[in-house]
Amino acid sequence: MKNISFQTKLIKRRLGILLTLVCSLGVFSCSEFLEVKPDQSLVVPTTLEDVQSMLDNTNIFNAQPVLPLIASEEVWITDAGFDALGNPIEQATFTWQEDPFLGGFAGDWNSVYAQVFYSNVALDVLSKYEGERNQFYNTLQGSAYFLRAYAYLQLVDQFSQPFQKGADNSRILGIVIKESPDVNEPIRRSSLLETYDQIFEDLNLAVSLLPDRAEPKTRPTKAIALGALSRAYLNTFRYPEAANAAKEALEIYSDRLDFNNINVNASRPFVRFDQETIFYSTLFSLSFLRSNEVFVDSTLMDLYDENDLRKKAFFDRASNGQFIYTGKISGDTRNFGGLSVGELYLNAAEGFSRMGEDGEALKFLNELLALRYDSEFWEPIASLNSSELLERILQERRKELFGRGLRWMDLRRLNQEGAGITLVREVKGQRYELVPNSLRYTFPIPMDEITRSGIEQNPR
Repeated sequence: MKNISFQTKLIKRRLGILLTLVCSLGVFSCSEFLEVKPDQSLVVPTTLEDVQSMLDNTNIFNAQPVLPLIASEEVWITDAGFDALGNPIEQATFTWQEDPFLGGFAGDWNSVYAQVFYSNVALDVLSKYEGERNQFYNTLQGSAYFLRAYAYLQLVDQFSQPFQKGADNSRILGIVIKESPDVNEPIRRSSLLETYDQIFEDLNLAVSLLPDRAEPKTRPTKAIALGALSRAYLNTFRYPEAANAAKEALEIYSDRLDFNNINVNASRPFVRFDQETIFYSTLFSLSFLRSNEVFVDSTLMDLYDENDLRKKAFFDRASNGQFIYTGKISGDTRNFGGLSVGELYLNAAEGFSRMGEDGEALKFLNELLALRYDSEFWEPIASLNSSELLERILQERRKELFGRGLRWMDLRRLNQEGAGITLVREVKGQRYELVPNSLRYTFPIPMDEITRSGIEQNPR
């Protein structure tokens, strides 16, 4: 908490400079991010400390989209809860409507492009910096590359079709790539291949520039950049690279949270910035996540056995017998969305499994489960054939990564691997389905952006 207070004070001291920057480039008008003309007479950051203050704005950088979580099958909502949702976008997303934004504003698009904008401002300032380019400078540059790539990774998972296994992704629309804060830069949608090329380039630069560790955990590090690389490689079916990036990240970041050492029966068993957290970020808050009428999918709950400490740590039983999600590793009421030790163990395990290296895959799986199962009853998994091992790893992904928005990413990927998962919901007597590889696994770009910039809409 002291680190957060320090960040806040530092940002406030430099607020005059940063507010003039924000106003000059239209950040307060989030719906005009890609086009607003700046007033060139206004002041912009010039020092390394100014850049650090800007990148330490956790309200901008350490928050990420929530709609993919609502669209996945991890939770359901009662009819009464559905009627009480404060934003019709939540209802439209839950039922997979053709235009979940209802022709209006979409924070998942605009707020994440704010992260791209600020990152580009930082990189622009650093490119013109005339002082010593020391380790502090390198760290700032690496941080900006990471934060831009992490934003692009959120955007491509929501607003572009999934990366197609064995297809020509240069012919599929990606997102708008902005490499500078220049508002006169042409606006176009890159291909999906170009989008991921940019993500990989930025993350690899971040790996080369960032330190192994940093405090607080809202700041990027080498291990964090490797973790994001692992996630991006998994998205693009590059399983060897996903496994090795996750393995390297876990070697650099050596802390582990053993659930045997926490009070899993507490209302909040986790604390902010604990050993499990590698990069701290939370999902945007919407009424859906705060509703008392949202419950965990029963088929998912059936996957947890009684010796799995995650069942008690993550969930509480409501008065109606259903389970609600209360134990969030964010340490508060917000859903965690960053990078964790558990995710990287599973990225490594799946990557090695799909490479045919079952021994390595089993090692990473057992190391994770030893931290999650009651130690009095836990025995390492000794013998599974290849298909059984992969099935168990994917099952553990569902259990470990609950409530983070990552299930949507996995569904888009796994259905191409033959999972054949059809999502089904019934709301107020009406049945809704989302079939594998549906175009509705890609969110439409908000209409205000289409109207303003003229970029191409996603097929629906």
